[in-house]
Amino acid sequence: MYIRITKNKRGDAYYHLVESFRKDGKVKQRTLLSLGRVEDNKLEQLSEAISKHLDTIHVLELAKHVDINNAYIYGSLLILDRLMDSLGVNAIITEIANKHEKLSYDLKKVLFTLITSRFVKPVSKLALYDRWIEKFYPVMVDPDIALQHLYRSLDILAGHKEQIEQSLYEYKKDLFSINIDIVLYDLTTLRFESTREDLGELRRFGYSKEMRTDCTQVVFGLLTDTNGIPLSFEVHPGNTFEGKTLKDIVDKMRKKFSVRRFIFIADRGLFSAQNLDHIRNHKGEFIVGLKMGTLKDQLQHDFYDIHRFEFISDELAIWETTLGDDRCIITWSRSRAERDRKTREDILDKIREKLSKKTSRAKSFVTNRNYQKYLLLQDDAKPMLNQQAIDEQSRKDGFFGIITNVKSMSAKEIVFNYKQLWKIEDSFGELKGSLRSRPVFHWTDERIIGHLVVCFLSYLCEAHMTKALREQNNNLQSKAITGKIIKSRPLTTAMAMEELNSVLAIPVKIKSQIIWVRTDIPENAQNLLKAMNMRIPPKIL
Repeated sequence: MYIRITKNKRGDAYYHLVESFRKDGKVKQRTLLSLGRVEDNKLEQLSEAISKHLDTIHVLELAKHVDINNAYIYGSLLILDRLMDSLGVNAIITEIANKHEKLSYDLKKVLFTLITSRFVKPVSKLALYDRWIEKFYPVMVDPDIALQHLYRSLDILAGHKEQIEQSLYEYKKDLFSINIDIVLYDLTTLRFESTREDLGELRRFGYSKEMRTDCTQVVFGLLTDTNGIPLSFEVHPGNTFEGKTLKDIVDKMRKKFSVRRFIFIADRGLFSAQNLDHIRNHKGEFIVGLKMGTLKDQLQHDFYDIHRFEFISDELAIWETTLGDDRCIITWSRSRAERDRKTREDILDKIREKLSKKTSRAKSFVTNRNYQKYLLLQDDAKPMLNQQAIDEQSRKDGFFGIITNVKSMSAKEIVFNYKQLWKIEDSFGELKGSLRSRPVFHWTDERIIGHLVVCFLSYLCEAHMTKALREQNNNLQSKAITGKIIKSRPLTTAMAMEELNSVLAIPVKIKSQIIWVRTDIPENAQNLLKAMNMRIPPKIL
């Protein structure tokens, strides 16, 4: 390739970029580009023009050999791979896989695929196999995994549930040099889209917290630390009473985790003399919600007497007394009083609407206990509002009781620690919501437990991301916030992971070589990576 000067009939000289090539055994030339008239001081302009042209020629030449057919989900896999390694999950699964000598597939990759699915598209194992595995970045998963290996992995996880929980706890304790003193415990129900009870011991009809009496369910108990990091879980038959689940958890805390001291925090559903005695007998301490409505009238009268209380602020008042050998802390808060009032008024509005109908009879209210306590019901007579009951209930607005045997904390500290229970409620919200632990699509008890181990490990990853974002005080970045259309709000893991799911890995085939290129990482996703102390990966993977 060279520059030739040519002249036209008028004698004007021009620069041309000329390329030599061989055809039929003879060397010939062809003009690639006219570079303008020959003038003084033209050399710099000429050099720039040639450079631009050569870049264009190079790109066009490359384009002949570039092939882009697919794009694969990459962003969420990147951060989950880091978490599974840093939290010790990979090490534990490798140890478990080594115990199964006949295992013909990579258990660690299968578990990684199952966990990734909970964040990208929490579908059934069949749907994951059928439609979603092939969409994940194939360098990090096994796109050719057999469906039976997905199910087989659940059986293995179920069989090693206790080992996984204990190993994770020991790993966390060594890594972060922690001692678990305070644990949070709560229960929820997880439903099946089925009515069969003959396929194991777990699927049973029972009281549903989702109000789904048409489905069988299991009772799921979760234990976390005060940061919301899950420690352990238990699965009980769907007809198990809440209080009966406590024994297994207390025994586990002592035996499996070798806890030096633990303070057990739970809501009112677990309040009973038998449960509290069980904790005491295991040398444990507790901070448990008090069912004030079940106590004797005189006690209730004292508990609802605001004149006994010390106001900590305009919003909160506390009164401490005793109940047997235990401390009893009663609180009143303005925000709770307003919430109680609004809840009651909503119920009363519905009752008034029903009473306004000419055909309203007692039997139309019988099935709703929330309605019954505010009504005077007499056989077939028209129901009437019970104003005395309404006034009595309004007197209790804003009060809440806590019972504890902890001696080393002030009343304020007791209340503060009890309020941490919102974190476990948040856990259930994530497990049921973004991670979609229910409805459960498995039939045998082992597969049900295996599925919940996957959900437990997925939530372990999510809880650590949430903790990191809170510590960094990251806020959501969006056009609506910048434009002051909506108020600023904290960045959540779900929001950041949604953006990470949009980060794709694209295989670019150039001649015989494949180069993987990632798409841009949105700002919220970048903030999550930085909160996890991860570097932004290069564009070429």
